[in-house]
Amino acid sequence: MELASQIRAHRTERGLSQDELAEAIYVSRQTVSNWETDKTYPDVQSLLLISQLFDVPLDELVQGDVAVMRRAMEEDSKHMRQLSTAMVALLLLSVAFFIGLAMAWRDPSPFGGLTKGDLAGLAVFAPLYALSMAAALRIERIKLRHDLVTYREIVAFSNGEPLDAERSYQGFGRKHSRASIAIKLASSAAVGAVLGVLAYRLVG
Repeated sequence: MELASQIRAHRTERGLSQDELAEAIYVSRQTVSNWETDKTYPDVQSLLLISQLFDVPLDELVQGDVAVMRRAMEEDSKHMRQLSTAMVALLLLSVAFFIGLAMAWRDPSPFGGLTKGDLAGLAVFAPLYALSMAAALRIERIKLRHDLVTYREIVAFSNGEPLDAERSYQGFGRKHSRASIAIKLASSAAVGAVLGVLAYRLVG
């Protein structure tokens, strides 16, 4: 795309680093890097801010790339909604199967006080929960690609609505996006472990 080279050229012409450009238009440095390497596309609000910052007309900046960017955002928005539905469904199924099997199959197993239903439930719970976490990770990647941090931004993006032009939130999630993803996944794994223990005690 022409846009990647346009952003890079205007930034270097003005002596701005990727960090400085990112701060000026309320995105992360990684987001700017992704734009300049043609991995992702800016949303409309970011394009407007770039146009204002570089004092370049929007149509000159994008040069026909708007349709491509809009299509990519629509596809990612649809994909994120599908992944969110799959994640919740898989999580509920994992818990339901565990509880159902553990309660229905009470025959003792040779493993320390566990029933055969407990073992069967764990065998089903683990892969379903892993698939749920895989869906969550893919959602986080989409959020990272479009620099989505706040709940309001995520909802607007999922509904195909314009994001806030003033992305003033500059907390940990935006400044350290990859670390934020790692923390979220670790927290989700911990929640899964707690759910497993609670389910086991409920049917034990």
